[in-house]
Amino acid sequence: MGETKNIKPNRTSYRLNRFFCTTISLVLIFTVFWTVSVAAQSTSHPSAAPLPPTLPPRMPRAPGQKFIDEVWHELETATFAAPTFEELGTLHEGYSFEELWAIAQVSHPSLRQKANLITAASGKRLQAGLYPNPRATYSGDNLGVHGEIGKHGLSITQEIVTAKKKKLDREIASYDVAAARREYSMECLKLRNDLKIAHCEMLHAILVCKVEHFAYNLSRDLLNAAIALQKEEKSHSVDVLKFRTMFNSDDLNCKQVENDSSAMWQHVVAIMGTPDLPYQPVRGSLIDHSPPRDWQTTWTQFQQASPQLALAQLKTAQARIYLSRQEAEQTANVFATFSLSRDIPAKLTVPFVGISVPLNIYDRNQGNILKARAEVAAAQREVERVTLSLHKKMAAAFYSYDNACKLVQAYETSIIPDSFEVLRQIGENYYNGEMTYLDLYAQRQAAVGTLRSYINALKTKAITIIQMDGMLLEGSLD
Repeated sequence: MGETKNIKPNRTSYRLNRFFCTTISLVLIFTVFWTVSVAAQSTSHPSAAPLPPTLPPRMPRAPGQKFIDEVWHELETATFAAPTFEELGTLHEGYSFEELWAIAQVSHPSLRQKANLITAASGKRLQAGLYPNPRATYSGDNLGVHGEIGKHGLSITQEIVTAKKKKLDREIASYDVAAARREYSMECLKLRNDLKIAHCEMLHAILVCKVEHFAYNLSRDLLNAAIALQKEEKSHSVDVLKFRTMFNSDDLNCKQVENDSSAMWQHVVAIMGTPDLPYQPVRGSLIDHSPPRDWQTTWTQFQQASPQLALAQLKTAQARIYLSRQEAEQTANVFATFSLSRDIPAKLTVPFVGISVPLNIYDRNQGNILKARAEVAAAQREVERVTLSLHKKMAAAFYSYDNACKLVQAYETSIIPDSFEVLRQIGENYYNGEMTYLDLYAQRQAAVGTLRSYINALKTKAITIIQMDGMLLEGSLD
């Protein structure tokens, strides 16, 4: 009986142990199964956003993420404007280009100068179309001799212009009027192009300010992180000094680019003709969403619309008319005279009609005709020279535009996002003690440098578009 009582407790403990082991095994199996199912679910949906990395305590957010969330979003949405120096990101305040253009049209002196030249050319054409005035001549004879009245006469002489010389003179002067009007339109286009380029450069200066302020804020974040890591004995004091040096350098860069923006404003107001206009920000965008262009179509359209070529062809046509005018000089003008004379003592009135024609025996205007023919040939060669010169300039502008388009696309699609993602990862590794200051500094310089290069490419693309659309006309103040 004693042995039976001892066996029952052993069986009970055995069953309890078996129950607890089974329960623990089921829990472990359920845990493993749940973990595997979650991992499979996460891998089966690659489009799902990845979980944020686990950061150590007191660590600032990654610089790359800061760029992607704030600065890159602003650039990608193509809203560029002049920010105030106190706050970055004031994108819709200040002068637009059209407002600046309205001021320049009234204030710039070259437009008024070219308008006066049109009036001068119109006056020259009016004068060229006027017919020669007749000449009146009075003659007297035997006045007061022996107390007699004597003879009196009055004659009128008129030059008769032959060979349509006056018509040719008017045509020559008409070409001067057309050339003056063409030069006025070219001056307007020059002024508009100069102002557009200055506006783009102003936007570029503002965007440089934004980049330098971003670099400044990034250096500040890295400095604060280095100080925090030093307190946790995860960083060296040398790293703090290096980050502080970088921070101070970026502070100086911000001040310099702010001065550059003020200097660019002086360039803008000089082009507008209002040098006393106080500083104002400008608004606008450097992003161009037009479809890409090809060289052959661009050059063909340029040749058809170029005012430089049109002006050179106008000069050639005028030279041909001038040659016809010099050849017409071989036909001499006729001078007709009509006079009446009165012999008072004899009470006799005598009329007189005379015709005078120069005889072109020696001077047949040979020299002027030879000169006019040479000027026609020179004008034709000038058209060819202008065409080749514009071809060279247009090719340089177009391929600069094409390269800028490729750069902008590359920076937007891969270079900038990748560089800042690398910066973010290196920052995390640096905070974890896996990389050195030099690694982080080098990638920080590379990331900010890609942003600078990107906005430089935007500027180049915008300016070359202005140059091509503006027929390569610049220099309204020259």
